[in-house]
Amino acid sequence: MIPALAFLLCAAAPTRAQSTTTLRGVDVYRSSAFNAADAERRFDDDLKEYVRLRNRGARQADLERLRLKMQSEVAALPGVAQAELTFTESFSGGDRALYAMFDVVDKADAQRLAFNPPPEASVPDPSGLLAAWKRYMDAGEALALAGQMPEDRPNCPGFYCLWSGTPEIDGLEARFKAGAEGQNAELRRVLAEDRDGQKRAAALFVLSYSTSGKDVVALCDGALTDPDPRVRGAALQILADIANHHPELTISLLRVLPRLDDPSASVRNKTMGLLVPLTDRKAYREVMQSAAPRLVALLALKQAESRDLAYTLLGLISNKDYAKDDLDRWRAWAEKAAK
Repeated sequence: MIPALAFLLCAAAPTRAQSTTTLRGVDVYRSSAFNAADAERRFDDDLKEYVRLRNRGARQADLERLRLKMQSEVAALPGVAQAELTFTESFSGGDRALYAMFDVVDKADAQRLAFNPPPEASVPDPSGLLAAWKRYMDAGEALALAGQMPEDRPNCPGFYCLWSGTPEIDGLEARFKAGAEGQNAELRRVLAEDRDGQKRAAALFVLSYSTSGKDVVALCDGALTDPDPRVRGAALQILADIANHHPELTISLLRVLPRLDDPSASVRNKTMGLLVPLTDRKAYREVMQSAAPRLVALLALKQAESRDLAYTLLGLISNKDYAKDDLDRWRAWAEKAAK
């Protein structure tokens, strides 16, 4: 289920005592001032220490301190405008693979940071709806981790749902439905004006329970240029649910495709997750070909989630079955397709 991609990426995933996680790859996306070889040389000892601490079940604060040390060193390099380091973990049987991703924006490429100005207000939580959204997420995640959440598509009263089937979850969704109508203006004010990106993202999720799908799509379109990746990610998650279950609604690929080059790995992966169901429609698939070179750049990464999503999308829009590691053939096809 595409919206579940929301939980695949985080700055530092929860540690597990006695885990046997191993570092399988270090990526830099995408910089002329700093590359993966630079990262491996500069941070070899720090990365080994990060894995060692993680496998020992170290405190989150210790892991975060080390992550921020590496991130800040890259951000201070000449020619770098912004840097973010994220770690992601993938599981296959008993194997746990860790990947390090340095998202780097060069000063010469600063247009990648052309987002809306950060809001500065502090807007009250309308009728406690934002706090209710957090309870919804916490309750659903706890049940899902315990294997007590149905895997089938929820009976969704809005345009984005992850969970259903318990009195608490269903009651919260009914509250969102009522709140999206009764406190619509207040929720929109949070989305537009509040300085807390987490609150803005929660407001957008609650607004996805509005009755008008066109309004929800328009709100998500606007949120794709929010300065906080959590808000951009929320917009993409909602649009992915709409792509899967509301084909009558039109999604603007001209708004979505730039997020394939987002400075956040999480946002890039959510963008690919949204594009996958849209490949069923010829008109969308043809527009996606203009972004084929960007997908090949993502295919070249070591990070498993990015590579797998990029490979899936390239196969769907090209009807080619080149091997995942045959980058030369994919690049040749992508350059031709983009023209």
